[in-house]
Amino acid sequence: MPDIKHAQEWLAYAQRDYDFAVDVESHFWPKHIEKICYNCQQAAEKALKAILAYHDVEIPRTHNIKELVDKCKEHSGSIELENRVARQMTRYATISRYPDSVTEWDDTDGKVALKYAKEILDMVRQYIDAAESKDT
Repeated sequence: MPDIKHAQEWLAYAQRDYDFAVDVESHFWPKHIEKICYNCQQAAEKALKAILAYHDVEIPRTHNIKELVDKCKEHSGSIELENRVARQMTRYATISRYPDSVTEWDDTDGKVALKYAKEILDMVRQYIDAAESKDT
C-alpha cells in the first residue's frame, strides 16, 4: 500500500538540501561549489528515495543515483534519468568530500548540480502526485 506520508518526509528532506544549495549559490562568496554540488546530490538521492518510501520499499543506503533510479524503475516504470546525469550527480557525492578535487571545479559545476537536482525533484514530485491521484 502506498505510503504518501513517508514519501513526503523524504521529499521535504530533499527540498531542504536543495534550498541550502540555492542559498549557498546565491549568498556566499566564494561560492563553495563543493557544498552546492554535495547538497544537490543529497537532494537528488533523497528525492529518489521518496519514490521507494512511497512504494514501502526498504530504502538502500547508497549514494549511487543510477542504482536508485534502477530500484525506482522496479516499482515505477515511468522514472527515467539519463545515465550521464546519474553519473554526474553520483560523482558529486564523493568528489566533494576531498579538498584536492575541489580545485578542479568552477561555477559551471554548481549550476549543473542545481539544474539536475531541480529536474530530479520535479520529476519525483510529478510521479508521486500522479500516483496519488490514481490511488484516490
